[in-house]
Parts: sequence; structure tokens; C-alpha cells
Amino acid sequence: MRGRIIKIILAIILLGFGLLFGYYSIFLRMTRVPTGSMSNTIIPGDHLVVKKRVGAIERGDLLIFEFPKNPSERHVSRLIGLPGETIEIRDTRVFINGKELLEQRVTVKPESIGSFAALEELSTEGAGPYRVFYHSRGPETEQLFSEDPPDESYGMRTPFQIPDNQYFVMSDNRDNSYDSRFWGTVPREAIVGKPTMIYWSSHLNQSGVEEVRWERLFRRIK
Repeated sequence: MRGRIIKIILAIILLGFGLLFGYYSIFLRMTRVPTGSMSNTIIPGDHLVVKKRVGAIERGDLLIFEFPKNPSERHVSRLIGLPGETIEIRDTRVFINGKELLEQRVTVKPESIGSFAALEELSTEGAGPYRVFYHSRGPETEQLFSEDPPDESYGMRTPFQIPDNQYFVMSDNRDNSYDSRFWGTVPREAIVGKPTMIYWSSHLNQSGVEEVRWERLFRRIK
């Protein structure tokens, strides 16, 4: 009798692990963010739970997608423009079909090259469902932001109409991001998931010792 109970318990445990593995395989994946293009929403060293079943996508969603220039790479950015819309970027403001997009714009100190720390926030303006980050426009950054957009750009020199079944994405760290403004749009079939939560976050301190960012663990992201 006792042996039968143990077998039943083991079967239940194995079944639970099987269901969990199946759910993970079909619906979830884990991924690590190595760059600061999404700071401060997601910072280097954050490890994300990604929902693989994308379903409907809407403006403002965070997306994991195959990078069109190299499909073996996975990038994360925010969905800004939908198929058929016309987008135009004027410095820190985004316009969709001629109407300004509501975003909460946060001014930050220009980051150090290669920095993996969170951006230092200075001020906030505007209102919107998510936050985006721009470097302060002081004398030390005047030259950087006075330059003309590159010749191959989308929506920065002239309004750009997004093709059918394509999506325009921009990362939240707007002044340190290689996104649709520079390489174009993301096809629907390249979108592989939506990040939903930070399940782990760590970084190397100045002594080279890995430290856990406890305050970021299990934080939902949007």
C-alpha cells in the first residue's frame, strides 16, 4: 500500500514537471538583455520571461523579434508604428499620421560608453502609457544632436509610410538605440514574443564581483 502511494506521488510530480516543461516550450522562453538600448525599462543584466504566443499586438507593446539584418539575432524594442501608418520623428517627438504620439519623456545624463548601469534620470515631461529616455541637450552633447540624420533613415528626414504587414519599432533609450529609424521595419513573421517580467538581474561591480539587483527581481515590464 505504501509503495503504491509513493508511486502515485512520483507520478504526480513527474506529470507536473511534464506539464511545466510543455508550457515553457510552447508559451514561454527566457532571454538575457546584453545592451542598454532599452534602459531604463530594461537594463543590461536583466533576464526576461518572454511570452512566445504573441497574439494581437498593439502600439506600445514590447516585442522580441528576429533582427531583419541578421535573423539569428534577437532584439527587443517597443512597437511604435503600425502597418499603413505614416511616421515622422522630430528630435524627441514622434508623429503618427501627423498627430503627436503621447509618450512620457525622461531626460537623463548622457551615459558613459560601455556602461551597464541604469541611466541617471533628471526630469520628466509629457504623458503617456510608457516612458522613453533622452540625453540632456547641454553644451557637451550639442554637436552630437546637431548632426543631420544619416542618408539611409526612416522617418527622420521625411515622413515614412510603413508597408503592409510591417511594424516600426523604437527602443526606449532613444539616443543610444539602433532601431527602425536606421534599418527599417520588422515583418510580422519575425516577431517571436513579448517580454513580460524580469526574473533575474545582476551586474559586475567595480571589483568585478557579480551583484544581484534584488529590487528588479520579478518586476513586470511594460
